[in-house]
Amino acid sequence: MNIAKYIYDIIYQLQNTSGTNDKKDILRACIPLNPIFEKYLQYVQDEVHYVYGKSKMPIISATPIEQDLQDYSLSGMFTLLDDMNSGELKGNSSDEAIQDYLVGKDYFYEQLLFFVIKRDLKTKTGAKIINEVFGRIIPIATYMRCESESYMSKRIIYTTDGVNHGALAQSKADGAFFNTRIMPEYDDVECTTRYGRSVPTNQFLSSLSVITEIMKYEVDMVIHGELLLRDTNGKIMDRQTGNGKINKYMKRNETRVSQQKKIDNAKSEASTDKYRLELQNMEKAWKYIENNLVYDVWDILPYEDWMNLEYEEMTITRFKRVVNLVHFYNQYIQDTDRNIGNCEVRLIDHAIVKDEDEAMQFYQEQLDKELEGMVIKNLYVPWVHDTNRGGIIKLKDFKENDLIILGYNMADSDSTFAGGIGSLIMESSDGLLKVDVSGMKRHERGLERVDENDSSKGLRVIKDFDFDQFTGKIAAVKYNEVIKSKTNTHYSMFLPNVLEIRDRSDKTQADDFTKIKKDAKYKGK
Repeated sequence: MNIAKYIYDIIYQLQNTSGTNDKKDILRACIPLNPIFEKYLQYVQDEVHYVYGKSKMPIISATPIEQDLQDYSLSGMFTLLDDMNSGELKGNSSDEAIQDYLVGKDYFYEQLLFFVIKRDLKTKTGAKIINEVFGRIIPIATYMRCESESYMSKRIIYTTDGVNHGALAQSKADGAFFNTRIMPEYDDVECTTRYGRSVPTNQFLSSLSVITEIMKYEVDMVIHGELLLRDTNGKIMDRQTGNGKINKYMKRNETRVSQQKKIDNAKSEASTDKYRLELQNMEKAWKYIENNLVYDVWDILPYEDWMNLEYEEMTITRFKRVVNLVHFYNQYIQDTDRNIGNCEVRLIDHAIVKDEDEAMQFYQEQLDKELEGMVIKNLYVPWVHDTNRGGIIKLKDFKENDLIILGYNMADSDSTFAGGIGSLIMESSDGLLKVDVSGMKRHERGLERVDENDSSKGLRVIKDFDFDQFTGKIAAVKYNEVIKSKTNTHYSMFLPNVLEIRDRSDKTQADDFTKIKKDAKYKGK
């Protein structure tokens, strides 16, 4: 039996079936017949455990079909995807591996791989439906999203039955989003990114376990918040710098192992000393981060309800619990003199606003502080996974979308950044928008000062700098508006700048042009 053809036929049948219940019946028929289908669905839909660093297929040359090259078990495809997920294959090497795998194979192998790379079967059967049929085989990264500012006047309700209860305005946090699961049974915590990937904790984050004792919680709770980092002057670092350092800190254990291997395998005493010094400097940097984190929090709900994708308790009730949590936690830390460095848990900057004028005044105050903007929430809205259409609105002073990095352009020879990266080549997930984006920091371009203490001596290329390290990653790009490109074959962006090159654990999929158009409110045809 050709498993690849069998699975492709099921997908084709799903694509041509309209009713949700009929789709479920098709999926149920697969349960006793083919556990490999379950595995394939996980490679497509599971974005918590599988990251491929690619959103489009390379060009595949037409080749004659050779039966002895067929892989009816799909094991070769799964091995290929595992190597892409681990980072062993990336950029051009993953393109070549895909091309090699598809040599001599029927068209449906290419189609099956295409669905995985695009993370979409084109069947309108998402993780929720698949889990209903097969059990919870696809982990869902539970996350409540905001609607755009265009819905503010329509959604936000300040007065009900003649009573002005207002709305909750909160600062739009500008750091690394973290869920913190508090586990009373184990007196411990677990931290995850917005996309469900676990990250190591430290003494500061682990100390949050005392919340269960303080608040008398007997069930697991999940705190939503943003990790920020202070600089040596006590000021919060900008998003790109702070998040970059925090992401490196979260990978410190695997970095230690990698650096120790360099030390153990060094071929000279000089190399050994060099790698040891590098590790010492890393440890100092990690220690600084460990002692200067800030955790801004804004929501809390029971873990079980969070996993079930909804929680009936209203915004204002949940937020009052967060207010008490922050107050009593910090009081406890102070009273017990627990040593957690300069780290602090803060309540997100907020206000109850009575009307749109007050809301916009709060919004402007956030911009004056050089923050991103605000989130405004109706007070009586339950928590739901995905976009909350009950009145949770995000306002920012610039547009922002996620694009995938395809490669780079070298800086012009007469440029300040000559010898380094001039701009990154990016596009939307569907390829309809393409743009060259600048705005990276000096070290991201592959450059360093000849003399750190004297900028007049110019820049030089960092030794052994990997110019391809960003290819396949997702970047948050801020811009003024979406425009038609000069070539008139695709869309582009006006005044784009790199806001953040996302870590693989944070985001793996770019936005498509439909979402970008909506976010940018593009009016063109």
